Parts: sequence; structure tokens; C-alpha cells
Amino acid sequence: MRTSTGLSRRIALALVSIALAGAGLEFALRLLGAGPVAVNPDQRSLWAYHPHLGWTNRVGHRGVFDNGHFRVHVAINALGLRGPEVTAQKPASTRRVLVIGDSFAWGFGVEYEEIFGTRLAADLPNTDVINGGVSGYSTDQALLWLRTEGRRYEHDVVVYVLSGNDDIMNHMQLAYWIYYKPSFRLNRGGDLVLQGVPVLRSSASERFRHALRSRSAIAKAIEVAIAGGEASFVYLADSQPDPRDPHRLTVALVDAMREEASRAGASFVVVANSQFWFSPSGSHARLIGELRSAGHDVIDVESEPGWEPEKMQITGDGHWNAMGHDFVAGLVGDWLRSNAKVSPKPRQIE
Repeated sequence: MRTSTGLSRRIALALVSIALAGAGLEFALRLLGAGPVAVNPDQRSLWAYHPHLGWTNRVGHRGVFDNGHFRVHVAINALGLRGPEVTAQKPASTRRVLVIGDSFAWGFGVEYEEIFGTRLAADLPNTDVINGGVSGYSTDQALLWLRTEGRRYEHDVVVYVLSGNDDIMNHMQLAYWIYYKPSFRLNRGGDLVLQGVPVLRSSASERFRHALRSRSAIAKAIEVAIAGGEASFVYLADSQPDPRDPHRLTVALVDAMREEASRAGASFVVVANSQFWFSPSGSHARLIGELRSAGHDVIDVESEPGWEPEKMQITGDGHWNAMGHDFVAGLVGDWLRSNAKVSPKPRQIE
């Protein structure tokens, strides 16, 4: 009996020691800035699985989006768009602008009334703006959304918001550690080939590991060490981007967007920013140059006169704040006014 009691005490002491050591290590890692995986609240509450797109806005969601840097209200309408209810059919004698892209298009960190697309509709006569942005999307998902969802909105103009992380994410099949997505590859003839559809759902073990690494710096550090670097958690499509031509896939995807817009009789413009760029090769400036060489109209926000990042970005986050969205609305509005192809066309009556 004494031997059994003594063994139990030693086991209990060992467990307490391990727990205290773990707590100390967790504290030390966080003190050094090596925290757990950061997970934005939008990924948990605002995304809904989609077999073709990976995820979409959660239809009917109403709530407050608070990630520590801001606190804004979010409403997703019956069509899966951020904002009030709208009709797919375009109002007569109105120019309809369709904005697509990621969190910058969606309005990450600002109220709906402050998003540049909403400001456009308020500033320009006879202009209706549909916000087709979905937080987290890369170029491939935005293209698929335009093809499957966007065509219903009878648009005259497509505005694609291209962010810095899109270029590398176009090569990914797993984003944000746990969210699978579709992707494209280029075949030998240079044609886009869709892959990863239907999109996988993360497994129970993957969700469990993600729960650990999003709560514990130790769990994240162990996984990174085993994988040989944080980038190893990204599942790439067929290959890494070719260092000799790193932006070839992204340019092809944007080309396909323009073709899709053209088939609908719509004009097309790219609104670009370099935030969250982490491509291992190439550069934002090179990508912009290649898009322009391919004949695209590109508004490169950060190179425009008057851009002031310290005033126009959310502190500690990097997304545009209300002033930044106002600045972008002015740039896009100027493009719309000077582009002869964007006059409202009458709605077709079938």
C-alpha cells in the first residue's frame, strides 16, 4: 500500500512539474512574440463551406466583427453579399459596378457604409455597386465566383481588388492552415486547368491540431519545427511558382477575369495593393508591370499621389481604414469617369 501511495505521489508530482514547465514555456514563447496561430473571427463565424469555391459568406449572418484592432457591424444578405438586400436584376438606366476580390473588397475592419464600393454608389449618379468580395479569397476563387455567381448581376463594370498575398495563394490548395480551396494550374499550352474541386473538408484530426495551434504557442512551435518551417503547412498545387516567371499563373487568372467580363459586355479594371505580400519570388512591382504589359488597366493604390499609409490603414492590421477606402473610391471614380466604355447600358428585357 505504501509503495502504491508513494508511486502515485511521484506521478502526481511529475505531472505537476510538467504542467508548470509547460506553462512557463508557453509564457516565455509569448513573451518572445512567438504566439499561437492567429485566427480572425471572420473565419469562424462568417465563412460557410462551399464545394466549388472553398468557402463563401455565411448567408443571413448578423453580428459584430471584433478582432482586437476594430469593432464593426456585419450583415450578409440573402444572396450571400455583405450589405443590405439587393436584386440580381439591374435597375433600369443604371450603371452597375461589380466589385470582386478579398477582404479589401469585402470591407475588412470598416462599416458597410465606409467601403469604397458603397462610397462609389453614393458619389456617382445612376451607379449601382454590388459587393461580391469574400474575405480570404485569392485570384482563383474570385475568378470562379465571377463565373458562377457574378454573372447573374448584369454588370457593366468589374472591379477586381488584387492584394499582395494573392499571388502566392493562387498556388495553394490549403489556406490559413485549415481551409481547403480550389486552384488552377497551367498546362503545357498555357491553358488554365481547374483542380481541387469538389473542395475537401478538413478532417477531424486537422481541426483538432488547428484548435491546439490556435490556442498554444508550444503546439504551433512544435508543428513548425517538425515541418521545417511555417510555409510547409501550405499544400501547393502542382509546383512552386517558377522563379523565372513567378507571376505567370496570376496574370493568366486576371486575363481570364477580363475575358469573363468582356463576355458580359463589361469593362474591367484591377485595383492593386501590396499588403501581406509574401511570395518567395517576384515582386509586387513586377506583377503590376506584367499586368499592364498584358493590357490591363491597373490602379496601383500605393503608388498613387496622396497615398498615406499611416493615415489610411488600420493600425496594427494593414487593411484600409475609412480614409483609405475613401481614397480608393476617389481613384476608381476617376477611372469610371474617364473610361468611355462604362456608360450605363439599358437592361435587356426578355
